[in-house]
Amino acid sequence: MKRSPVESFARNLKQATTDSVRSATSKQVANRLAALASGFADSEAARTEAASIKDFVLNNLFELRKQLAEKCEANGIQVHFASDKDEANRIILDLCRRTAPNGATVVKGKSMATEEIHLNEHLEAAGFSPIETDLGEYVVQIDHDKPSHIVAPIIHKNRREIATSFEREKLGDYTEVPEELAMQARAKLREKFQEAEIGISGVNFAIAETGRIVLLENEGNNRLSTTAPRVHIALMGIEKMLPSEADLPLFIKLLASSATGQQVTSYVHLISGPRRSDEPDGPREVHLVILDNGRSKLLDGPYRDILRCIRCGACLNVCPVYRQASGHAYGHVYSGPLGAILAPALEGVDKMGYLAKASTLCGACEEVCPVKIPIPQMLLRLRDEGTRCGAIKDPVQWSLYAAGATNSRRWRTGLSLLPMASGLVPHPMKSGWGEFHVLPKREGESFRNWWSAHRADSSKTAIAHQDQPEATVDQPPASSPDLWTVFGEKLSALGGEIRLIETLELAEYVVYLDEDVPAIPEFEHLNRTGDVWQADVGITMAEFAVAETGSLVLSAGPGRARLASLAPPIHVVLVRDIVPTFEDAFARIDGRTSVIVSGTSRTADIEGVLVRGVHGPKSVIVVRI
Repeated sequence: MKRSPVESFARNLKQATTDSVRSATSKQVANRLAALASGFADSEAARTEAASIKDFVLNNLFELRKQLAEKCEANGIQVHFASDKDEANRIILDLCRRTAPNGATVVKGKSMATEEIHLNEHLEAAGFSPIETDLGEYVVQIDHDKPSHIVAPIIHKNRREIATSFEREKLGDYTEVPEELAMQARAKLREKFQEAEIGISGVNFAIAETGRIVLLENEGNNRLSTTAPRVHIALMGIEKMLPSEADLPLFIKLLASSATGQQVTSYVHLISGPRRSDEPDGPREVHLVILDNGRSKLLDGPYRDILRCIRCGACLNVCPVYRQASGHAYGHVYSGPLGAILAPALEGVDKMGYLAKASTLCGACEEVCPVKIPIPQMLLRLRDEGTRCGAIKDPVQWSLYAAGATNSRRWRTGLSLLPMASGLVPHPMKSGWGEFHVLPKREGESFRNWWSAHRADSSKTAIAHQDQPEATVDQPPASSPDLWTVFGEKLSALGGEIRLIETLELAEYVVYLDEDVPAIPEFEHLNRTGDVWQADVGITMAEFAVAETGSLVLSAGPGRARLASLAPPIHVVLVRDIVPTFEDAFARIDGRTSVIVSGTSRTADIEGVLVRGVHGPKSVIVVRI
């Protein structure tokens, strides 16, 4: 017998629930709080500002889209508009057919937008070989699975499952060591990066003011996917725009802290267009596909605010239902509180409206959202709309609840009788959630009794202290540390280190130097050319360092090899100048394609274990000159 969508969700809970999901999400909630505290003097004010900027984008969506397209075209980025997923797939397939022969490899960076349009299935049906290059997405692909989390795709898998999959695919000998598993994937995917003619990515932000595409990541696979192939195709939802580059520092720090608990991700890519004639590497063509797929229809409706979302996953991590269900139970690309709204908003309330019931309405999702999306209010509205259209069929017991909840006298009487009645009246969750979960027993006194006593105690405390003068403590003025000292501390925390040129022992290595590196006597015996993919060390020149985040800004330009900072396992960065803050950095970055490097390549996809060097360098050495 065919199950209803609600029954499918309930039964999926048992299959999807794992200890790893609960453990990983709990850890990420704590990491988020620490990152916000270190990155913002007032995180609430930052969230309010971000929400206001996203509202401005939605209020001026079509004007900003026009401005973005014009600026992108001026930069050499070819812009395409897709009204729905079918048109987006058709555009991307046409670009692939024009670029590479049938059966060609297509390397893909992590992108929820490509998941939304089911791009891989369309590429495969057309004869292409799409390869997911994010470690977690690669595991999902070879297992013919689906991502369980929009940031951590294999949050539902343990290292034994991954090891079994890698052994089956002949990536190497069976091992349960996360570092060894990551290196097996690195070796396999390196081959794909070098042979691919086409690279596909998502977009975190697109800047209307400058026509720049912005990608955030930690592994380095997005950068390889968008730099090594001859053609780069980026797919973005229409709502991913920001008005100006001055908005970027706020959103980059909010996204990084909310998504992965970092002050800034390892790599922030600022893509201004295809490679210029005097640049040694980079794509010959860059295409931007702007996807609507139902988004513009939400602008004038009650679910408009969900378009503020920046896909950080914070609402999933804090949601008690997601922690029990994991992502697969939702039956859609987008899961958790985000998916409970976006799925029915895009697919139709009649089809996906039942997901609005996958919530306790605790409000934690709104509390952590970096752009303050009022998720609980929209869930309530969806429940009402879903009930009216028949997508949600509530048991009869809820009518009894409604009768009691709308009359205070009946409510108090019902609460006093509830312990006796619970054994007699079938619980409304019995045929769904309760099939696989045991309802908790009440402990301690009732909330009403506790609240009465709490209010009385609070009043006494307030009266006792209202006439007490506030104590003041004189604090000595704080001394400002040297910028390079701050930078060194931040860099060290990110896995990098500072050395003097005299202490660099590079003679034993095959070394790749980009042409912009100045003539330094200690480097005269090193190779200034060669195969960047075979080099053990890449030496590049940075524009400047950023003290606040321990970051380095590298820009493309004449003779500057972008891959020199990413392909070799050791990256040596020469730098002269430094700026204090992340905001100062963006005031100084010019219009060229640039990358902000903050430490080493890294991943924590395998059971949350930090592994360095999964795609890019395992070691970053900074030399101040």
